Amino acid sequence: MSHAQHAHEGTVCQRMRAEVAEHLPFSASAVAIGLAAVAVMSYLAGGDSPQPLFHLFHPVHTLFSATATTAMFRLYGKGVLKAAFVGLLGSIGVCGLSDIVMPHISLLLLGVESHWHLCVVEHPLMVLSFAGMGVAVGLAASGSAASSTFFSHSLHVLASTMASTVYLVAPLGWPEWTDGVGTLFPLLLIAVMIPCCLSDIVFPILAAGRTD
Repeated sequence: MSHAQHAHEGTVCQRMRAEVAEHLPFSASAVAIGLAAVAVMSYLAGGDSPQPLFHLFHPVHTLFSATATTAMFRLYGKGVLKAAFVGLLGSIGVCGLSDIVMPHISLLLLGVESHWHLCVVEHPLMVLSFAGMGVAVGLAASGSAASSTFFSHSLHVLASTMASTVYLVAPLGWPEWTDGVGTLFPLLLIAVMIPCCLSDIVFPILAAGRTD
């Protein structure tokens, strides 16, 4: 059954399973591309710290997340204000979980100490402005939400991978971290895939509930 066919059919759980299954190939590909892109930047940067790049990738991740979450809600639910609220809540909270909390836990598991950097607390205007723009784009794209969710979700996962990678590898050494990419890759998959799918798929569909 195609995305358009199952969009308004089945139970909430069936909808979530169908969306996750259809988005999964895009998600896995985006994680691999994001990791490779950061590795290339690592090579080009030499001994420079990657930390400033986090302030680029994290807001962009927030924007794509808000777009995907808002568009997914509009696919199943009703109400512009509710869609905007769901988009803001789903993006800001889950982006922090994916880009900061889970990479920080991964560092602790690796025995590496690092400083907590909560952008929404330290740079609220930057994060909120990108989230607001993402919600606006998600609302504008709601007329073609079936395709916009795939596009924005893939960009969301890509940006999330790059933000999470930078946060994770900055304390490990730049660019020496690539020697341990085999260990980092599964940690990134968990840190990125679970929060992104929660934000873009599970949360907005649960918020929309049954509309049939």
